[in-house]
Amino acid sequence: MVLSVVRVLVGATLALAICGGALAAPARAATSWNVTVGGESADHALQAQAFLPTQITINQDDTITWTTGAEFVHTVTFLSSGSPPPVVAPDGNMVIQPAATAFPSGGPSYDGNGFVNSGLLEGKGKTFALTFTKAGTYGYFCLLHPGMVGQVVVQAAGSAYPLTQAQIDAQANAELYDKLGRANQDLQNSKLTSKPNANGTTNYTVVNGVGGNQASVLRFVPLDLAVKAGDSVTWLGSDPHEVHTVTFYNPAGKVPDFIVPQPQASGPPKLVIPHAAPENDTEVDSSDLYNSGLLLPGQSYTFTFPTPGTYTYVCVVHAPQGMFGKIVVAAAEQPGTPASLPNTGAGTDLPLLPLLGGALLLVLGALARGKWRRPADTKV
Repeated sequence: MVLSVVRVLVGATLALAICGGALAAPARAATSWNVTVGGESADHALQAQAFLPTQITINQDDTITWTTGAEFVHTVTFLSSGSPPPVVAPDGNMVIQPAATAFPSGGPSYDGNGFVNSGLLEGKGKTFALTFTKAGTYGYFCLLHPGMVGQVVVQAAGSAYPLTQAQIDAQANAELYDKLGRANQDLQNSKLTSKPNANGTTNYTVVNGVGGNQASVLRFVPLDLAVKAGDSVTWLGSDPHEVHTVTFYNPAGKVPDFIVPQPQASGPPKLVIPHAAPENDTEVDSSDLYNSGLLLPGQSYTFTFPTPGTYTYVCVVHAPQGMFGKIVVAAAEQPGTPASLPNTGAGTDLPLLPLLGGALLLVLGALARGKWRRPADTKV
């Protein structure tokens, strides 16, 4: 009997110890994760328009910090419903970048409802953090670059993680190099084309940026182009992620600004885009400003160059990434005499005196030959 009581007491003690241990076990701490926003080549020409990695799985109450990986600009934007704010919008006689796009909104936590936006993350190393307080799958995107999308999968708290941060980083690097490789291939495949105009001049087509599949080339192809006076050049873009401009300016002065902040009486500044619309005519013949305005993917713009000279231009959107070009215009070739027709001298005015002098010399020569070489007398 005593032995049975002891056994019961020992069992109860062990049960209490186990339960007490279970009750005292600390909850798993929330974890912080890192995602890279974009990436680029060393010269900024090739851009990965992607969140790296594209998808990440975390747990409820975890936090993600997004860090920009390029000298570029992106947003991290969650939109639970409705339409995203526009990238640009009219404002009276101006074009602006709306505050809802450019400046932070919502956060620092997200449960799948509402609008959360990092605002413009411009330059390498800029960060934005968000804590996810509800399990679910959440898509997000960059407001500036169509097709630049990502996904966050939020598991229940305490779930096992499928990947470590080191594995996530390795996946991000693989995606980065894949997209930069695609951009480089697009660059290698881009070529200058030309065709004759009806008036005997030539029209050239310059590649105004190229890309796709979350990869972009921020360059004119070719960078420099030599043409003849009277020739025309068309710029055509084929990058679904980007807008560009073709803006001629005086290189001795300042590169035209893409955005000019205007302070307001209250709230954030108004972000004015001064060169959103075409400016000046389409015949470039001086160092004045000539501008295509913003060109959407697939749009083109043509300038003609009637005067010899060197003309420098830029995409004002991507000047920080080095998107510059140059057109060198030589004098047009003058039409020559057709090779099949001999030059007879017809229509030329020759001096009369030299002609008469030449004839007189011929006569005198004949007389001289008659005097000095008289034939001998013949006898009959």
